Amino acid sequence: MSGVRENLTYERFGTAVRELAQTIADDGYEPDIVLSIARGGGVFVAGGLAYALDCKNLHLVNVEFGLAC
Repeated sequence: MSGVRENLTYERFGTAVRELAQTIADDGYEPDIVLSIARGGGVFVAGGLAYALDCKNLHLVNVEFGLAC
């Protein structure tokens, strides 16, 4: 893995979410729910998508990993 990282500003995040939502809407897909896995920022993307797609149902799932004995 390279050491290059992209710094996503709030402004760029908003633009990226709107672009993704527009791609989804242009495809004709109208979601009934948006499901988010609460790991690594997925909650923020799902919230932005739900808002941009005018979807009132947003569901969050928390995932935790434990060690089995």
